[in-house]
Amino acid sequence: MKKIIFLSLIISLIIGSWSNKKPLEKTVLGMWTDYYLIPNTLKGKVKEVKELNYWAIEKDAKITKGELMTKKDLDSVGSTPNLIAYFDDKGTLTRYNLLDRENVIQSNIGTIENGKYIRWDYKLKDSAFYYIIPEYDNMGYLIGSTGYRPKVDTLVNKLILTHDSKGNFIKFEYFNNKKQKTGYHVCSLDDKGNYIEAKYFNKSDSLTFTLTTIYDINGNIIKQKTFNERTKSTGEWDYKDLKLDVHGNWIETYANIDNGKYKIFAERSYIYY
Repeated sequence: MKKIIFLSLIISLIIGSWSNKKPLEKTVLGMWTDYYLIPNTLKGKVKEVKELNYWAIEKDAKITKGELMTKKDLDSVGSTPNLIAYFDDKGTLTRYNLLDRENVIQSNIGTIENGKYIRWDYKLKDSAFYYIIPEYDNMGYLIGSTGYRPKVDTLVNKLILTHDSKGNFIKFEYFNNKKQKTGYHVCSLDDKGNYIEAKYFNKSDSLTFTLTTIYDINGNIIKQKTFNERTKSTGEWDYKDLKLDVHGNWIETYANIDNGKYKIFAERSYIYY
C-alpha cells in the first residue's frame, strides 16, 4: 500500500495507538505500524498477519507474482514494507516486525499493563535503539508519546495527538529533541470511519503533501492518490483483482502504480485464534 515516504521513519518510531480505554472489539492494523494513515480493520480474531510484496509479472493477460521485493525496492516506490504483525486475543497489537524480503530486520515490541501501552521498544537484531513512553489523558485516551535513546535516556522526539469524539486520531503533531514543531498531519474520515485524506503541513503551516484514499463498499482500498505541493506532481495507485479469505480479509491484490510505471503483487496470510 502507498505510504508517505519522507515521514515514514519518523512515524514508525513515534506514533501512538488507538485509545485502549476499553478492550478492542476488532483487530486493527493501524497505529504502531506503517498503516497509521490508512488503518485496516481485520475481520475475525486475528493472531498474526504477514504481508509480502512481489514485483508483478503479466503473462497471457494474467498477473502473477514475480521476485519478492526488498526493503530498498519498496522504499523506492513509496510502498508499505513486508511485515508481520502480532495481536493478543483482545485484538491489541503486541509486536510489529519489519522484513527485508522475509528476513526480520527490525522488531517493535509493546508492553501493556491494565489494557494500556506503557512502553514500546524498537530493536535492530535484538539491540535496542529507541523507545517511547505513551501519554494519556484523565479519560484514558492516548494523547501523545515521547521518544528516547536507550542507555542514556536522551530525548529524541515528541508526538502530540488530537482525537475526535469517537477516539479516532485526526491530528498528529511532531516535535524534535529541542521541542520545536517540525510538522503535522491533519486527517479526515468518512461516515464509516475510513481515513480518506491525510494532509501534511510543515513547521511553517504550509501544506506540502496530500494523500487521498478511496474504498469499496466493504472498506477495502481500491485507489490512492498523492499530490506534492512543491513539485505539483501527482501519483496514483490502483488496486485490482482483490481476493479474500473465508473471513473476508484480503489475501491477494495487484497494484498498478502511475499507469503501469510500477506493478506490485501483494499477498497476506493470516493466523486466527
